[in-house]
Amino acid sequence: MNLKQTKLQGQGQFQDSMPERVSVTAIFWTFFRVGLFTLGGGLAMLPVMRHEIVLKQKWLDNSDFHSMVSLATAIPGAIAVNTAYLLGRRLGGKQGLAAAVLGTILPSYIVILLVVWILSPFFKYPKVAAFLRGCSIAVAGQLAFAGLIFGRRSLGKWQHIIGFIIGLTLIGILKIHPIWGIISVSIFGFFFFPYKES
Repeated sequence: MNLKQTKLQGQGQFQDSMPERVSVTAIFWTFFRVGLFTLGGGLAMLPVMRHEIVLKQKWLDNSDFHSMVSLATAIPGAIAVNTAYLLGRRLGGKQGLAAAVLGTILPSYIVILLVVWILSPFFKYPKVAAFLRGCSIAVAGQLAFAGLIFGRRSLGKWQHIIGFIIGLTLIGILKIHPIWGIISVSIFGFFFFPYKES
């Protein structure tokens, strides 16, 4: 096999690993559903995004999705928007990222306007207050599920477990600002986490 054939074969394997281009409309409505039916913000959205994109639509596999989420958490900004940006760009290029980000933030914008204009007078009623307390419990469950999904994949090696313990100690016990916990574990990971070339 000559060099040209090897190069073409490599390009073919790379293209096979890339997801097919998804329509902008499909990306928008998928992320719109995620934003509309998810309570609790960014972290709570991740299991719903995973269900829609990996399990239901099958646009990406678990490995690609977790890689995007890992990158999104390392970028300053809202994790839901960061994740939507990266996933939308992966699935549909520049138009896809615009559709994903708009689909993610538009439901929250609409809902908060409706709450302020229409629903705020009803917050004093006991049934409404009980409903909101139930929502907060559901959000706690979503966050726990998100931690289970991503923690189970991320804590596969002893170095990862040590990094987790360092971060938990700094943030949860010593009460250090989370940004310093992230920086500390990132430095530890740079030197000690195993690296595997793809």
